[in-house]
Amino acid sequence: MRFIKLALISIAFFCLLLAAISSLLPSSINIVRTVDINAPADSIRANLGNLANWKNWYADYDSSKVTLSANTTGRGATININNTIVTILKDSAGKVEALWQPGKGQPLPGEFNLVKKQTDSIVTVQWRFNYQVKWYPWEKFAAVFSDKAIGPFMEKSLENLKLATEKL
Repeated sequence: MRFIKLALISIAFFCLLLAAISSLLPSSINIVRTVDINAPADSIRANLGNLANWKNWYADYDSSKVTLSANTTGRGATININNTIVTILKDSAGKVEALWQPGKGQPLPGEFNLVKKQTDSIVTVQWRFNYQVKWYPWEKFAAVFSDKAIGPFMEKSLENLKLATEKL
């Protein structure tokens, strides 16, 4: 009986400690990757804003099951990549906003920002995801570790975008 009581107290203490540590973590996590591309901003935006062009740069596109909507550009255009639906929310001169809806899980807003440098022809492309999580400890810890899961994929895709756009 003493062993069971000690085990229950230990589990309760561990849960409280985990909740206390997770309360120190932020409820908003940004995952950001950037690349500098030596090409006109319009050609970069054509690859980002037109979902039919994602085959040129999106990592693992060739090995994925992909379905495009009839409209591939502008607001409302969608692409389904391995049960993740990406919907374009806004496509303006310096920004392409999209909503990533995985088969399971909460929607994830993402955006591509294009920043042209005044002195040369280089455009900085920033790909950003913003996680908003609840207070649950498992959600906060998962959001912190998601940078390690999503980051390399984003880096590979941006490098592909750079290669595809600078070739033109």
